[in-house]
Amino acid sequence: MKNKIKIILYAFVFVLLIITLFSFKNSYALFENDATGIVDNTIGKWVIKVSDKLITSSETEDIVIDSFIYDQKETIDNGYIAPGSSAYFDLVFDATECDVAVKYDITINYDLIEYADNISINVEEVGESSTVKTGPNTFSGVISLESINNKELVTLRVTINWDDLESYNDIDTALGIVEDNKLAVPISVNAVQYLGEALVPYVEG
Repeated sequence: MKNKIKIILYAFVFVLLIITLFSFKNSYALFENDATGIVDNTIGKWVIKVSDKLITSSETEDIVIDSFIYDQKETIDNGYIAPGSSAYFDLVFDATECDVAVKYDITINYDLIEYADNISINVEEVGESSTVKTGPNTFSGVISLESINNKELVTLRVTINWDDLESYNDIDTALGIVEDNKLAVPISVNAVQYLGEALVPYVEG
């Protein structure tokens, strides 16, 4: 009788063990599938160009801009910038072949610029302004899927202002007398799929 009870008890434990293992396997498979779904969250078609330069998703491209439109003044020769004047260039984002919304970051590489402090650079979106300064030298924005579907281009204007400050006269003169001194702005461009994250404005601290 005792042996019969033991056999029944062993059988019950064995069945319970099988049920537990099966449930664990299903739970693990569900977790694994969910995790894979996140890891393999592949974007759709990705073709984005910035001023005709192809930008690969998640990779940063370095660009040096040395062609500008200058603020013309009577005292300044055409094609030159001087204290009290400005110049600008436009970065045109073409994401019209993308299947997903795009977040972009533009970083001015000041470490590579040998300008005086009275020369400042600013970035703003032409049209409806949605570009946000998210770092000391970084400007970010989002190209919505609606905008992409409407085949809209996004233009960012990078403006260089040279303030005419008396305290910088010696430095300004030194820059001005360099023969064929050419203005150049090195920037880094990064573009990724936009997943709804907020663009947090940078606060000077």
